[in-house]
Amino acid sequence: MVIKNTSILFLFFLMLGSSIASAQCERLSNKRIYQLLGAAEYDNARISEIKTSDNIVKEEYQIDLFKGVVYKLVFDVSKMPEGVVINLHDIGNKRGVNKYELVFSSETAEKTKDDTYEVTLEFPQKKLMVSYDIINDTKSGCVAFVLGFYFKNRIR
Repeated sequence: MVIKNTSILFLFFLMLGSSIASAQCERLSNKRIYQLLGAAEYDNARISEIKTSDNIVKEEYQIDLFKGVVYKLVFDVSKMPEGVVINLHDIGNKRGVNKYELVFSSETAEKTKDDTYEVTLEFPQKKLMVSYDIINDTKSGCVAFVLGFYFKNRIR
């Protein structure tokens, strides 16, 4: 009877611990999104979960853009573990696989006091590639990405 109660209690704490670990990658609230963007108009947001791995991992996704628009990209790294590098490439219209232009890297950029990286791109090409380079033995965590824009006649 004691072993059964101990087993149930152990499973309860195990489930509680796993729910707390996954809770750190919750969806951003509208209030937080508008705090991150400031005067920019909201376009899109994405939460990327960083998982522990024995190998080096690279997670990528593309962002489609419009011409004639100034973009503001904000990476909230307050819950990002050490050992993750954020790279942003302009892949343009007709560039080949190895001809992406690096426009931002968190290795060389400075974080704001709010634990964010902010990138403003004036009239980029049609597509951007965001990649997270994750070294092995990294703790789990997450990165929140928010995309905003300014129309060129309403830049503040």
